[in-house]
Amino acid sequence: MAIENIVIAGAGTMGYSMAQIFARYNYHVTIYDLKEEALETAKKRIKENTQILLQENEITNDQEKEIHQHLKYTTDLKCFENCDLVVESIIENVEIKQNFYKQISKIVKEETILATNTSGISINTLASAVYKPERFIGMHWFNPSHLILLIEIIKGDQTLESVAQTIKELSLHIGKKPVIVQKDVLGFVANRIQFAVLRE
Repeated sequence: MAIENIVIAGAGTMGYSMAQIFARYNYHVTIYDLKEEALETAKKRIKENTQILLQENEITNDQEKEIHQHLKYTTDLKCFENCDLVVESIIENVEIKQNFYKQISKIVKEETILATNTSGISINTLASAVYKPERFIGMHWFNPSHLILLIEIIKGDQTLESVAQTIKELSLHIGKKPVIVQKDVLGFVANRIQFAVLRE
């Protein structure tokens, strides 16, 4: 599955961080949010972050320009119509996320992959609100996303293996270390380990 156009839903810290990383690897990225002020903040933070990368010689002036050229910001739902991948990073609330997917999964193309950045909500629970849930998957990034390489890819009961492999290849392409979680279990892998250690 070819991924070229990506929409990040949610302009918070994780949202704009993911968008910046995708843009750095030449993907066309749109950040969607309900609030214009959230988009303005995201734009400001990305500009600050790319300036730091430039000062630390991690990117060139041309690369900085390309990152910004690959980014768009919008409150218009039309941005979902022609994307290849949606990565959702909105508030950690089951009902809000399900309502989002009920709406978005009918707007996107039928082959568009829908991924959630949830850190712990059941993939199957969210998938129940998705039209064509076989293209739905967890893509859990860790904060700060520019430092932590791990990405958990969590399959739901209906997720196609081809969808999981596409997200794995995408993760590798942007310099991440993906791990496919074959079963939708509470806390996925990293959080289960973390809480087991805390219990001890």
